[in-house]
Amino acid sequence: MNICCTVLGLYLLAAGVKLWQNVVAFADLCGLRVPDAQLVTEIGKGLTVASVAVTALWLFRLLDPPRRGSERRARRRVLAADLAAVLAVLAGLGLLAPALHAEAVGMAFQTVLLVWLAVVLVARSGVRPGDLGLPTRWRPRAPRTVSVLIGLAASAALVLAVFLLIVLATLPGPQGGQPPAEGLTELVDSVRSAVIEELVVSAAVIMLLTRAGIRPATCVLVSALMRALPHVYLGWQALAVLPLGLALGFLFVRYRRVMPLIAAHAARNTMVFLPGWALVALPVMTLLAVVGTLAALALVVRGPRADDWPPGSRGGTEASSRPTASRPNQPAQNRK
Repeated sequence: MNICCTVLGLYLLAAGVKLWQNVVAFADLCGLRVPDAQLVTEIGKGLTVASVAVTALWLFRLLDPPRRGSERRARRRVLAADLAAVLAVLAGLGLLAPALHAEAVGMAFQTVLLVWLAVVLVARSGVRPGDLGLPTRWRPRAPRTVSVLIGLAASAALVLAVFLLIVLATLPGPQGGQPPAEGLTELVDSVRSAVIEELVVSAAVIMLLTRAGIRPATCVLVSALMRALPHVYLGWQALAVLPLGLALGFLFVRYRRVMPLIAAHAARNTMVFLPGWALVALPVMTLLAVVGTLAALALVVRGPRADDWPPGSRGGTEASSRPTASRPNQPAQNRK
């Protein structure tokens, strides 16, 4: 029960503002009466400030009191989290950066807090950052072949979700649409959504629920539903996000590598900001779909291996040592 409450709280902090805005947008699509636009905006700002405050307080509580022998390091972490929270609030209010970029800077600092909180929560459940597939050193090594294949397979899933969006857009009923991709705020939001969805809503949620004893298939389904819910502003097209969440969640459960998923998602979201993207969108996305599908088939043919999990993670160690540990010692023959 505590794990489920933790997952729900983390999800509301990460997606609460989006949920509010998009549920209001969906009600508008359905022809329902919605509050005044100015009131909706003010409530969204209040939820943003509340999200930053609760995230910071929650993080402070987890970082303090310090563990034995690491008091100085814990104080530095608390100070850094405090500074990030203050910077996020100041940036959101336009007191840290020009008003034109205030929202973008605030999003960046808020994302840092949410990711930090997610990593600490997962660590408290007994999972190290390496088990999430996060780099554990300042200079990460070159990606392994399996990471490249995972990234290409994730790209194919993202592109196929776009094609499914186009198909669902032809159905009768409430239909929404993506806002135009332009400006620094939208660019930061595109990267932010990739990080939040893959690291917080997918990896952290799946790991927390798995540690609670829930079956991996159920964890992936819950994560996919959490991913799809903030996209209700798309109307019927939001259904395309559900199979996408299932595919990306399956890739994470299978290989425990989140960085290829983040890279593929961020690349897909930021492609639309490239000049002349509309002219090359169809051939590039078709190529990604074909290459990514071949990469997914390669992963299926090669099958999972003991060293596919990130180096140094407990999962990889356990996977490689499982056959040996499962052999009981042969009992000595009893002497009569």
